Amino acid sequence: MTKYLIVLIVLVLPIFGFAQKDVEAGKILKASSDKALAYKTVIMKFEFIVTNIQEKGEQKFVGEMWVKGNRFKMSMEQSITFCDGKSRWVYLPEANEVNVSYINKEEDLDPEDRFLIDPMSIYTIYKKGFKYSISGNQQIEGKNYSVVNLSPDDINKPYFKIKVWISDENDYYSVKYFQKDGTRITLQLIEFSANNKLKDSFFSFNTSDYPNVEVIDMR
Repeated sequence: MTKYLIVLIVLVLPIFGFAQKDVEAGKILKASSDKALAYKTVIMKFEFIVTNIQEKGEQKFVGEMWVKGNRFKMSMEQSITFCDGKSRWVYLPEANEVNVSYINKEEDLDPEDRFLIDPMSIYTIYKKGFKYSISGNQQIEGKNYSVVNLSPDDINKPYFKIKVWISDENDYYSVKYFQKDGTRITLQLIEFSANNKLKDSFFSFNTSDYPNVEVIDMR
């Protein structure tokens, strides 16, 4: 009996340990999500880094984003995206062209694609379809960050892991997507401010502000 009890304890303790780690990771993710979603408005400056570990190539895009509820505006390299919560305008300055479409409400979009139509989704993706655990802590520029790994329940997803760095103050520092094809996509937050005054009209594309713009309406 004692022998079997020892074996049972050895088997159960690791499972209990992992469960505790998952619970702690969930608390960290929730605290960060609650904090970010409580802001009336958010302004972020970020860097989007795409690397391929097989080809050893890297691309970097710097962007800025303004968010107010379900409205947002995103300026990123050669495009500016406006969204009033219903429609989405993608303006291409070099072509002086704007593409208009309704918001894609599909839930099956990959997280990095979802970010482009719902920027605040980086704070909520953990809520559905993911397992998560803490993989450790990391010191970056004198600040401590919890490193949380998220893995999709669906093993057929094109990515196998998302890694998130969250500060002790419950602020995101970085999000990294690990694709199965060897691509790594990193969203690095450079600057962050909240509760700035932003008018609703700021998030809609006004053709009068862009003389002779070609409008391609796909709605």
